[in-house]
Amino acid sequence: MNSSLPPPAPVQPAQVVHHHYHPQKSPGVAALLEVLPAFFQIFGLGHIYAGNVVTGLLLMFGWWLVCAVNFVLLFVLVGYITWPLCWIAAVIVSSLWAASSARSAK
Repeated sequence: MNSSLPPPAPVQPAQVVHHHYHPQKSPGVAALLEVLPAFFQIFGLGHIYAGNVVTGLLLMFGWWLVCAVNFVLLFVLVGYITWPLCWIAAVIVSSLWAASSARSAK
């Protein structure tokens, strides 16, 4: 054996680069996911679609709390005015907010 040869060079592992593609969220879809389920008293799905799960769940359960309060107010007849007004305000604000969230989602 020839002991004058240098030891072999260590083998470098190949670098692996992972690319993760996040599809851009559509503001229109986020707004529709707020408006369409609103007819069934469900808000927050557009926010969940946009990636704001906690905001969507808080909006969903918060709306149900508002519904419970308005249901009690139905017995004193004020609920017949407050429930539709709250619903209209929630549809407008939550759909605009969800569209804005989807537009700014990274």
